[in-house]
Amino acid sequence: MSKSEDAIINRLDELFKEDEQSVKKLSLKSKDKYAVFSDLHLGNGKGADNFFHNEETMKYALRYYKKNGYSIILLGDIEELWQFDLKEICDKYDERIYNIFRSFPENKVHRVFGNHDKEWALQDPIKNKKDIQCGAPEAIMLDDKIFLVHGHQGDSKCEKDSWKSRFFVRIFRGIEPIYRKIINRNPAATKSQIPKEREKTYYKWAKKNKIILICGHTHRTIFASRSYYDYLIKEIEKKENEKKEIPSNKKDEILKISKKIKKLKKEKRKEKSRGRDINTLEPEGELIECYFNTGCGIFKKGITSIEIEKDKIRLIKWENSDSIDLKKRRKLLWDELNLSKINF
Repeated sequence: MSKSEDAIINRLDELFKEDEQSVKKLSLKSKDKYAVFSDLHLGNGKGADNFFHNEETMKYALRYYKKNGYSIILLGDIEELWQFDLKEICDKYDERIYNIFRSFPENKVHRVFGNHDKEWALQDPIKNKKDIQCGAPEAIMLDDKIFLVHGHQGDSKCEKDSWKSRFFVRIFRGIEPIYRKIINRNPAATKSQIPKEREKTYYKWAKKNKIILICGHTHRTIFASRSYYDYLIKEIEKKENEKKEIPSNKKDEILKISKKIKKLKKEKRKEKSRGRDINTLEPEGELIECYFNTGCGIFKKGITSIEIEKDKIRLIKWENSDSIDLKKRRKLLWDELNLSKINF
């Protein structure tokens, strides 16, 4: 086990055993509905603000969730406090974003801290009572079934040595818009999100502790322990099995499913042609669908979120394209999953 992996596991083990001061307990009954967002990185609305192009999309998403009775879980890095002061962020987003959060019913908006918004000995602009200083917990537990953390735990660059990163991002804030044009830091979609070593460690920990784990931090959207490439493999296999079950005399049905398989295989080839290694969270043995990553709110063409409703968990993308009707902006990515069918 590497030093980095050991540090991650040790911190998760500590958190998993801690009391409500560090871990907030929430219910997961049939009436409870949650929408989980992370990594919005709210800035000052100017060139170095990675979120501002998704502002209208976020407003629409929040109004949708409020209207449909959801609670919101903010899974860290909501504000970009490494680059901006809280006052700068509030000057830009108090009326545009925070005001919508404050309009939710009492106890319907919850947050944990991430490495970029850790300073929660602050007056939280999400709270209705701005004069009260509010600390945020480091984790949330939904009914002893789902554990939610930001995902920076155990990373010295994000914790002990974060002052170095803060210093440099503040210094180079002025040239970030130019840098972003040269190197696209925030891809257009949720595809090709290849699991790295951090994801593998978090997956291993969740599997060992027999808990569903939801993180943010990496900006790499992963659903049910699978990258998009893994998902395509599974879908092709499923459709081919369905095809085998169709009677030979039902040629229209066979043709229809054959076209779907062809389309999926084409998409799989496209994924592989992107030139990156295709990793899996489970190189050996049976993959357990226990690790999820929310992605982020700064994708070039939208925001990803995870919805939890009754026994269902879903990966959602909120499109920010002006050419799409507002009612169609909420897009279900992949098939939703039954939480009760996740077997350890």
